[in-house]
Amino acid sequence: MEIPQGRRAFWRLAIAVAAGLAVILWGALFLIAPVWQWAEPAAAYRPPASAEKTDTRQGAGLIDVNTATAEELMDLPGIGPVKAQAIVEYRVQHGPFADLQELDEVYGISAQMVERWADLAVAGQGKP
Repeated sequence: MEIPQGRRAFWRLAIAVAAGLAVILWGALFLIAPVWQWAEPAAAYRPPASAEKTDTRQGAGLIDVNTATAEELMDLPGIGPVKAQAIVEYRVQHGPFADLQELDEVYGISAQMVERWADLAVAGQGKP
């Protein structure tokens, strides 16, 4: 059976519209993907356990180099995990720091670095 020319154009247009709608609907599913994905929703996000720790900073947010952990020491400019661990190990071997200037005796810490920390860190009680 032969389909008339007018009907052929109609069916081509109908198929094109249906295909376009299918593409639009499929795309819409990806726009709302967070709603139907199986992962835990963002509303239930919990910060890492390290963010829940109590802060050992003194007064106005100063880091006490005598009590701070290696992770807390990494908040100081120029301090990465290796230098932070060196500070903690030096503190364990030699006792608490009397003042910030004593930090330049730690391997990898310069006097210029210690000067930059003047407004960020404190040596706490110092040596007894």
